[in-house]
Amino acid sequence: MNNKRKIFLMVFLLFLVSNTLGYAQSIMYVPFDNRPVSLDYMVDTVEKGGFEILVPPEEYLANRTQNANPELLWKWVFAHANEVDSIVVSSDALIYGGLVASRTHDLPEYTLSKRIKNFQKLKELNSSVRIYVFSTIMRSPHASSGGVEPLYYETYGPDIFQITALKDKQEVKGLTKLEEQDLKNSISIVPQDVMDDWLLRRGKNFKVNAELIDEVKKNTFSYLLLGRDDASPYSRSHQEYRWLEKNTVGLPASKFLSFPGADQLGLVMLARAANDLRVKIPSIAVKYTQGAGEKTIPSYEDTAIGRTVRNHIIAAGGMPLLFDGPADIILAINTPVDGWTREAGGGDNPQEASPETYLFVKQIQSYLRANKKVAVADIAFANGSDNSFMNEMTKYKLIPKLESYSGWNTASNTVGYTIGQAIFAQNMTTKNKDSLMAVRLLDEWAYQANIRTTLRNDILLPQGYSDVQLNEMTPQLITETEKQMNVFKEQNLSWFPIAKIHVSFPWNRLFEVGIKLQ
Repeated sequence: MNNKRKIFLMVFLLFLVSNTLGYAQSIMYVPFDNRPVSLDYMVDTVEKGGFEILVPPEEYLANRTQNANPELLWKWVFAHANEVDSIVVSSDALIYGGLVASRTHDLPEYTLSKRIKNFQKLKELNSSVRIYVFSTIMRSPHASSGGVEPLYYETYGPDIFQITALKDKQEVKGLTKLEEQDLKNSISIVPQDVMDDWLLRRGKNFKVNAELIDEVKKNTFSYLLLGRDDASPYSRSHQEYRWLEKNTVGLPASKFLSFPGADQLGLVMLARAANDLRVKIPSIAVKYTQGAGEKTIPSYEDTAIGRTVRNHIIAAGGMPLLFDGPADIILAINTPVDGWTREAGGGDNPQEASPETYLFVKQIQSYLRANKKVAVADIAFANGSDNSFMNEMTKYKLIPKLESYSGWNTASNTVGYTIGQAIFAQNMTTKNKDSLMAVRLLDEWAYQANIRTTLRNDILLPQGYSDVQLNEMTPQLITETEKQMNVFKEQNLSWFPIAKIHVSFPWNRLFEVGIKLQ
C-alpha cells in the first residue's frame, strides 16, 4: 500500500511539473508609468523570457503630462485578476496615479486608505494568486526641475534637502556648530507654507507605506519591496526608512526588503514572480573591481553597494553565494576604484582603462572561458556606462557572451535591471538575449554616457533650449540621435544585425530615450 501511494505521488508530481512546463505562465504587471524603463523594456524582457505578461492599456498609465486614474486602473486589475498566475503591481500607480504623482498629489488620507483596502479585495477575488507589490519612499533630491516635483522645489529644493538632511543627521549623531548654523540659514530661506506642503505630502506617503507593511504582515501580499528613491546617507528618505524599519521587525527577507532606487523595482518583482512560478532559486556570486568595491556608497543612495546587491539578489528570488564555484550566475559589478561614482556624461569618463579595470575585464573573460554565466552591473559612473570598461569588453569580444548588461541611472537601477534580465535570460534564445543587450548598449553606453551630453551642449544650449522641454526641437534631436547611434552600432555592435534604429523622446525631455530595433 505504501509503495502504491509513493508511485501515485510521483506520477501526480510529474503531471504537475509537465503541466506547468506545457504552457506559458502569465503575469499581470502594473508599472509606475509609461516610460520605456517602466513599461516597454520590462514587457520585452518578460515575453522574451517565456512568459505571457498582461499590462493595462497604455492610455491608462501615467505619462509626462498626466497622472493615471487609480480608480480606472483598479477596475482593470479586478477585471483580469483571475486570468493570470501572478500579479506584480506598483502601489504608487494604484494609490496615487504614478511615481511622479506620489510626489505631487493633494489626495486626502481617506482616499489613500480606501485604495490600500483594494489589495484585500484583490486577494479575495483570487485567493491562490501571489501578489507582489513594489512601493517607494518619496524621494529627497538635492535639486529637481522639469515638473517631477512640486514647482517650488526648483527654487527651494536645495534648502529643503539641506534642512531634512541635517535633521536626519541630528537624530543619528548630532550636528556641529557650523551645521547648526547651516540648518538655521536654510530654515530662514524656505517659506513655512512650502515646507508645510512638502512635509504634509510626505506624512501621507509615510502612512501609506506603514499600512502596506501591515498588509504584508497579514499575508495579503506574497512580497512587498520598498524602494528608497534618490536617497542620500543623510536625507528625509533615509530618516523615514529608519522610522518605518521599526514596523518591519519580524518580517523575513522572504516577505519584505527595502533598498535604494525606484525604476528597477518592477523588474526585480517580475523576476521573483518568475522564479516562484518555475520553482527556481538561482544562486548568484558577486565579484567587484579592485578598490573600494562593495564598500562603495554610490551617488543618489544611502547604503554601501555590497548590502544593496545582496538584497537585490534575495528580493529577486535568488540566493547570494560567497564562492563562485557552484554559482548559477556570476554577477560582475564594475565599481569605481576610489568609491566615488561620478556622472557618466560629466566630462570625466575616459576612454582608456585603468589597471584595475583591465584586470577586472580579464577576470570576466576567465569566467566566460570556464563556461560560467556572467551578468554585468556597470556602476562606476552614475547615469551611463563606463567608457573605458566597455571599450575593453568590446576589444575582447566579451559582450555578446554575457547573460545581461546594465549601466544606467543610479547604481541600484543598474543592479536590479541586470539581475532581472539575467534571470529571465536563462529561458531565452540567443537572438532574444542579444536583442535585449543591444538596446541596453545603445541606451546606456551610446546615449546616456555620450550622445546625451553632445545633444545638450551642441544643439540645445547654443539655441537657448531646455533639456526638460524639447518641444519643436524633437525632430532634429531624433535625427541626430539615430545618426550617432548608427555610427556606434557599426563600431560596437557588429555581432548583432540591426537593420534600423528607431528613437523617441516619450517624456519630451533629454533624460530618457525610447529605442526600438528592426
